[in-house]
Amino acid sequence: MDHATQVELIRRIQEHLRTGTTHMEAEESRIPVEAYLRAERLEAERELLFQRRPLLVAHRSQLPEAGDYLTHDASGLPLLLCRTPLGEPAAFLNVCRHRGTRLVEEACGRHKHAFVCPYHGWTYDTEGSLRAVPHEAGFPSRPSESVGLARVSVAERFGFLWAQGRKDSRFAADAFLSPLAAELASYRLETHVVYRPQRFELKLNWKLAIELFLEAYHVRNAHRTSIYPLFIDNVGLMDRLAPHQRCVFPKRTLRDLAGTPEETWRLRQHANILYFIFPNTLMLVLEDHVNITTVFPLELDRTDFRTFTLIPEAPANEKAFRHWDEHVDLLMDSVREDIHLGESIQRGLRSGANAALRLARFEHGLRYFHEAVEQALGGRGQ
Repeated sequence: MDHATQVELIRRIQEHLRTGTTHMEAEESRIPVEAYLRAERLEAERELLFQRRPLLVAHRSQLPEAGDYLTHDASGLPLLLCRTPLGEPAAFLNVCRHRGTRLVEEACGRHKHAFVCPYHGWTYDTEGSLRAVPHEAGFPSRPSESVGLARVSVAERFGFLWAQGRKDSRFAADAFLSPLAAELASYRLETHVVYRPQRFELKLNWKLAIELFLEAYHVRNAHRTSIYPLFIDNVGLMDRLAPHQRCVFPKRTLRDLAGTPEETWRLRQHANILYFIFPNTLMLVLEDHVNITTVFPLELDRTDFRTFTLIPEAPANEKAFRHWDEHVDLLMDSVREDIHLGESIQRGLRSGANAALRLARFEHGLRYFHEAVEQALGGRGQ
């Protein structure tokens, strides 16, 4: 983030502190409970949100060298990503073109030269070309000359791999990410490495998993003994970078900037910066590291929750491991507190107590999220 933007955001927060206010919309809003409960809607969300737009599926440090590969199924399509001999990323449907067998079973691997189907031995290189067909004389169509793995659109941007599963959709990663491009590029995350990746299955709708992070109203109660002592109660900035968002949650130390030279101000030192990358990625920028979370729907009330931390370099000694583990443990303690409450919401959705969930004027990050979802669905799933 450029320094002028940091100063502008800090000034906005200082004005809220001066006036005892917070960033708000003009009116309250509502989210219909049915938005979390209808199977038809979930199917529309899977197709239009998770298979027809770029999704963050990996960090480049997870595929650092030629022949490195990983599989990814959470979007609802079986994906196989790898690094070609030229160092470029490639992505395919993880399906053999003979009889449709899953080509690669393992989650990831290194330095692969070819993928061999476990059923009949059809063999593909890391660029997706079919290189060997046992007893090919039985196929007058000569598949080795005309058949390759079904390609999936993929792009490497800002240190991440973005894939889009459906071949019949226009792939426009740069246009899709353009509202965030300058700020994402400024963090130089392509130089970082993944630390402590974790995966959980949550008992809640995927949208609830996103909502847990898009407001500051809950921090005092939900995180009273974990992270609340670090933050100012219910003060935050929620800005649309449509369809994405940038949220700024100021720490109490931001008050110390009053009267200091603006050229010394650094937002990361005095606030957590959260980018919500539509539809399912949360990028939390902390003072010296970044946390990435992606959520994917499994069922109406089950969600695949994946998270990892990006650190500037791999830990070189026990002291470095302790340092990063302390940061990750603190964050994950607060995330578990959020998840517990999100699952509590899910259990109450079908009770009939609420026809709609009520959003305060300062919970507008949730409103922006749901408005983006509705626009993307275009009336599907109603």
